[in-house]
Amino acid sequence: MRAIARYAYLNARVSGMAARLLSDRGVDELIDKADEQDGGLLQAAGLAGGEPEHPADTGLSLEQQLIASLLADFVILVRALSAAPRRFFIYWACRFELSNLKAIMRGKMAGEPAAQIRAQLVDMGPYGRLPVDELLGTQDVAELLRRLEHTPFGAIAREARRIYEERRELFAMDAAVDRRYYAGLSEHLQSLERGDRRQLDTLVGDIIDRTNLLWLLRYRFSYGLPPAQTYYLLIPAGDRLRAPLLQRLSRLETIEEVIAGLPQPFSRPLSGVTTAADATLILERGGWRKAETILRSRSVNLARVLAYLVLREKLLRQLRAVIKGRRLGLAPDLIRGATGLIAAFGPG
Repeated sequence: MRAIARYAYLNARVSGMAARLLSDRGVDELIDKADEQDGGLLQAAGLAGGEPEHPADTGLSLEQQLIASLLADFVILVRALSAAPRRFFIYWACRFELSNLKAIMRGKMAGEPAAQIRAQLVDMGPYGRLPVDELLGTQDVAELLRRLEHTPFGAIAREARRIYEERRELFAMDAAVDRRYYAGLSEHLQSLERGDRRQLDTLVGDIIDRTNLLWLLRYRFSYGLPPAQTYYLLIPAGDRLRAPLLQRLSRLETIEEVIAGLPQPFSRPLSGVTTAADATLILERGGWRKAETILRSRSVNLARVLAYLVLREKLLRQLRAVIKGRRLGLAPDLIRGATGLIAAFGPG
């Protein structure tokens, strides 16, 4: 009863926002609207009243506009939270700041001017904690990471700095940043009261499991990394895929062997998969179904907030693929493939 009273307003906001989500069938129908302009596609997905028809109207890229839309929803929801739940969701949103951090590191390594790097960044509004101006003013990545160690991103910076000093590889630093982010998400989850973790720990655990499995397949069989390095880059948390199992799976030599060694709910959907790319689509869709189940539930809890944000991001990714595909003149089925709709219910 306490959770119901505590989160009644939040639950109402989530339910109202969820009404704007398009089903896969709804996204599929947008693809066939050949005469629909970009602005019309955005409006159809509930993004009316602020998103211009052409990114040049604001100077923002399409991706920046869509992320800004997601962050606007996030700001509304997080205002209804306090204490540890608020900190958890603010940490969840810092994944977009980490994209900014990666863009700055990438730009520094490529020698890009600060103004060019800044144009690629997403505005985090009142919840931005990354010292962008200070980082853009650094001479190189080493100085950037040293400066970052004295910020809320200190743990991430220290891990990335060690990798940079060892290898100076952007891929390895990106992987270290992502790994530390998800480990921190699990730590923030554990700081919540047990009642607030109801269903939320299941959803976060499922997200981490699917991310770990996706990374394991990609690192071992797409990038050819050795077992020890693959295992080291995985997230030290999860639900069904625990450390001993991940270590064992990292030593296997084929994708088929990895899939055969998985527990449910992963082995059956992945049966017959032979590439990391195909596995990615299946793993993502499974995660979205998990979020949809939680969002449709009548429970009043924090898990519905995260489920909504996950599904809103999914929709925005699909819209980006539709708009870019149409601008490039791609055939409808190629666009469906890019959005994952072919995996959902076959060619339209």
